[in-house]
Amino acid sequence: MKILFTDNSLWGLLNFRGSIITHLRDRGHEVVMVSPVDTQSKGITIPERIRHITIKMRRTSTNPLHDIQYFFRLLNVYRRERPDYIFHFTIKPNIYGTLAAHLLHIHSTAMVAGLGFTFSHGGLASTIANYLFRLGLSFADKIMVLNKENQRTLVERGVVPKEQIILLEGGEGVDLKRFRFSDNRSDKTIFLMVARVLYDKGYKEVVEAAKIVKRTHPEVKVQLLGPVDEAYPNAVSREQIRKDEESGVITYLGYTTEPEKFMGRPGILLLLSSYHEGLNRSLMEGCALGKPIIASDIPGCRETVREGENGYLVPPKDVNALANAMLRYLSLRDKEKTAMSLNSRKLAEERFDINLVKGYYERILQEYCHLDKISSM
Repeated sequence: MKILFTDNSLWGLLNFRGSIITHLRDRGHEVVMVSPVDTQSKGITIPERIRHITIKMRRTSTNPLHDIQYFFRLLNVYRRERPDYIFHFTIKPNIYGTLAAHLLHIHSTAMVAGLGFTFSHGGLASTIANYLFRLGLSFADKIMVLNKENQRTLVERGVVPKEQIILLEGGEGVDLKRFRFSDNRSDKTIFLMVARVLYDKGYKEVVEAAKIVKRTHPEVKVQLLGPVDEAYPNAVSREQIRKDEESGVITYLGYTTEPEKFMGRPGILLLLSSYHEGLNRSLMEGCALGKPIIASDIPGCRETVREGENGYLVPPKDVNALANAMLRYLSLRDKEKTAMSLNSRKLAEERFDINLVKGYYERILQEYCHLDKISSM
């Protein structure tokens, strides 16, 4: 089969779905990636025997003309490539890619990684976006979601019927061979936030909690790893990051395509005070590496934490609760910290193994092949 993967970022395709893409290639399929090349994608190596089609899109633009242009670009690509199946990711490919596929009678699946931004903003633009979102998803064969709350929301709001949804209970999975367990024992503790630098990811809360913790533990480091995208809604400006660094509250490490080199260091505890998630990849990767976790008690984060066993859950937007959880971890004995580390790895092996996710993709394609045979009779 010829299978297309369409996303709003080449980096997103390879970072989140690289293992799936190469797995399907190794199973004998022709796999083509369709996406823009953004600043995060620079220096990324395309896997062997995988084609990439660069397509222009304005990821954060709300100008309808830009979206119409993107739709016709996708339509032309799909008409030229004539794939057997397409997987769409992120909101604009989910809307316009699914519509284009439908017009060309190409089967497709859309992944809805998170719904927080989609349904949490009002106004005319949001109303129009919600209508298009519903329309696009209605034409997909299947909708993949990453947590039960998103599944419930889509069904209760009448966006799609329950039978159309596939729940990936372990999210998009983690390559447990790449993200291996590493000894986390250390005399020093580093609280590390791995995320896009957005206020929605809890940036402000982490900074304010760090100030509280440093009053009694000035030696503790709070670090941030992730891309800065000032064009994105609710992005933190580089100027604000610089100010917080100069005050000594946090250290910004920049962006990397190999997060395990930073996350795998001894003494790391992963920190995320996000407002909404699908199922956070960095936290899953942290579990695989054997890192304790403090995260928001929300869908998409709570799946990575077993309270008191491998970390703590805190209410989102609650600075004091976040700081108290950080102080609570610092008060643990070395033996208790090691137990948390081991429990994180155990959770990853039980729930987040990428091999479980490969099975979902294979079943979707097998169902398509079955339907295709019926229609050709």
